[in-house]
Amino acid sequence: MSRNHLASETLLKNLQVPQGDKTYEKILDAGLALFVEFGLRRTTMEDVASRAGIGRATAYRRFADKDQLIQVVILRECQQQLAMIEGDLKNVDGGLERVLESFVLAVTRAHRHPLLKRLLTSEPEIILPLLTQRLWQMMGFFRTYLAALLQVEQDNGEIRPQPMEPLAELMLRLMQSMVLSPDGLLNPADVASVRRVANDYLRPLLTP
Repeated sequence: MSRNHLASETLLKNLQVPQGDKTYEKILDAGLALFVEFGLRRTTMEDVASRAGIGRATAYRRFADKDQLIQVVILRECQQQLAMIEGDLKNVDGGLERVLESFVLAVTRAHRHPLLKRLLTSEPEIILPLLTQRLWQMMGFFRTYLAALLQVEQDNGEIRPQPMEPLAELMLRLMQSMVLSPDGLLNPADVASVRRVANDYLRPLLTP
């Protein structure tokens, strides 16, 4: 079983995600599209059902309310981004380089993700508490996930021996700061800028 599959199971362990339920997937797709187009506040479950081409009752049989739908949409986006990043890392040689590139990919893709961009622009009062005060709810998963990735490279002698979870949390908090406060010298919109951060500040912490 791949690390990404294990990560996906961990990420969704408290949610009942039916396998092969096309209607469920259509609801998620419709929810994502409407959240990007209109935001969270203006989107109703009735809107989602209509966009998905199903009845309101059918939508509510799969999601108790809009809050649950929002949660699963966000978690599915996290899953998909992790899968994309892991796929890209297969083309990177060297464990240390893979770790640094994972940081670059995570920061730049989070910054340009259409849902996050939409919410930070139009509904910061909704999304910012989720990504600041309540971040610990997601941070635990991502810290464990990243620490496992780092541990593999440490076991292979590719990065310096050290406790992995504090290092993973440090990297995650740096990502969070860059994505939520993009104005400055450390520009998440500029791949070269993010790569300089990785090389100048993370490489010395990781190099054996």
